[in-house]
Amino acid sequence: MGTKRLAMGVDGGGTKSDAVLVDETGTVLGWGRGGTGQVFWAGQRGATESYSNAVHAALGEHRPDELWVAGLHINVFDESRLPFSSLRFVPAGELTRGLATALETYGIVVLSGTGSFVAAKKEDGTTLTLDGLGPLLGDYGSGYQIGLAGLRAAMASPWGSRRRTVLEYLIPQNLPVESMQDIFHWVYYDRQASRADIASVAKIVAEAAEQGDRIAQEIILNAADDISDVLADLIEHLGLESCDYPLVASGGVAQGCQMFWDRVCERALAMAPRLRPIRPSVPPCIGAALLALKAMGVDWTQALLEQIEKTLTAYKQTKD
Repeated sequence: MGTKRLAMGVDGGGTKSDAVLVDETGTVLGWGRGGTGQVFWAGQRGATESYSNAVHAALGEHRPDELWVAGLHINVFDESRLPFSSLRFVPAGELTRGLATALETYGIVVLSGTGSFVAAKKEDGTTLTLDGLGPLLGDYGSGYQIGLAGLRAAMASPWGSRRRTVLEYLIPQNLPVESMQDIFHWVYYDRQASRADIASVAKIVAEAAEQGDRIAQEIILNAADDISDVLADLIEHLGLESCDYPLVASGGVAQGCQMFWDRVCERALAMAPRLRPIRPSVPPCIGAALLALKAMGVDWTQALLEQIEKTLTAYKQTKD
């Protein structure tokens, strides 16, 4: 299928790598997913394979004369399928991808997915990122932190009435175990509990919190407070207390858990009342695609973003 110019956005996180292919009207033509694209978790070969799986699935049978790619820092394209001469790589870090999902070019991004960080870009181009240090040294308010706290709470649930939580029953239903007793072996003996596996428990904790489970709510709010403390450091460092900047959510936890995001916004607005909270409904790879489109000369509009979101949903439905 020959199309003159297409854009591809790529986002590699601690659990998965996503790629999306769009045309200049914002119509989604392809979507792909691979494993983690982070080298220090997957190794160079594993990260390359993850990106390759995602981008080639998104590309499918499309063979554009020009492919503008944003968010990919290594060339994983097969030249026999797409000549390297047709590729145009566009710089797109996690901060700029996050801002782009809200059609913004400066502001603050609060990312909580498998890992976490808080970053900002000022109007004068000054940037600062805090955290992103991984589960041992940082990742405050991350999915990993929430998931680990959820596992601990579920294990302690039988100890007494004040520790009772539905997580004791919900977690085994969503992990490759039959009961909470198997969690101990899964973690310590089988050694099959990866960082991504533990972070995946965050979604279960968030669902329990929304259902009113007190322990789950405490875990979510504590995580939101932890990342808000990092946000406070960033605001102080850059002197953003009086700035009218967008505050953009990014990552599965920040974008997917209303309770978490509400708490972050409450804390943020107490520090900097003029911030404008935005929780985009599209994933970060769409932000990368928007940056690629912008590099191609396509103007950012709300209609363009809505077209991408609508056709992405439709495309995924055809693949289910």
